[in-house]
Amino acid sequence: MELPFDAPQVIEYCCNLCGGMNRLESQYFHRELATCKRCGANARFRGIIHVLGNLLGEKGDNPLQKWPKRKHISGIGMSDWPGYANLLMKKFSYENTFYDRRPQLDIMKLTEKYLGKYDFVISTDVFEHILAPVQEGFDNLLRLLKSGGHLVFSVPYTRITQTVEHFPGLHDYEILTFRGEKIIVNRDHDGRLQVYDNLVFHGGPGTTLEMRRFCETDVLNRLVQAGFENIKVYDQPQLSIGYYWPELKTAYVDVPLLYGYIISARRPAPDLV
Repeated sequence: MELPFDAPQVIEYCCNLCGGMNRLESQYFHRELATCKRCGANARFRGIIHVLGNLLGEKGDNPLQKWPKRKHISGIGMSDWPGYANLLMKKFSYENTFYDRRPQLDIMKLTEKYLGKYDFVISTDVFEHILAPVQEGFDNLLRLLKSGGHLVFSVPYTRITQTVEHFPGLHDYEILTFRGEKIIVNRDHDGRLQVYDNLVFHGGPGTTLEMRRFCETDVLNRLVQAGFENIKVYDQPQLSIGYYWPELKTAYVDVPLLYGYIISARRPAPDLV
């Protein structure tokens, strides 16, 4: 994101989750940092709630704590941050789900009870971890929603020409420890043995293995292919709530800059005759 030319060096913002007032120098803003001193929400989480509020008709950036209860609106999250998930449960008929524990949701293996049930779905920084074929995951996001329902989505992504799959051909695999480092040992569909090292885990070693590095164009095209409409990238800063971060640099010189802005999309509603 680019700051306005007249943006102050110290940005004052009101957290749109808890209403807490914060001050931070612009150079210290970061997607996963710039946390609210009262509730701990980072810039990405504030962006998620900003976009959701816009989609659900909340005026301005009224803090989530002050949103009215609307239990007729149903929503579902995928490993959402508890700081806003707990508030959403109070305001809506919302359920936070997890891949590895109850309430459990595997976006690649949807069960009938989830289909066409929700007015909104939140998926933030999940799809870089799911198994291939990744298009099935995007298709299933659409299947979760009612007609006219909204998706609030994010993944870290670049603005180069293509998504990079770290482990093409992943089929029958295990994550093992070899000389103190995590590796993948895989047997592909043709029976060939493959070994991958230099694994990247988000949030520490475990099940949050980074499977791919998306590019923005690929994400948008996959949403279109799944059947979404009204797709929007929120790449403009909203300084009043502290939704801002510059391009994200990595520790590796050969890795392009990351962006990862919040994206919204809508499941089409049937035409009224």
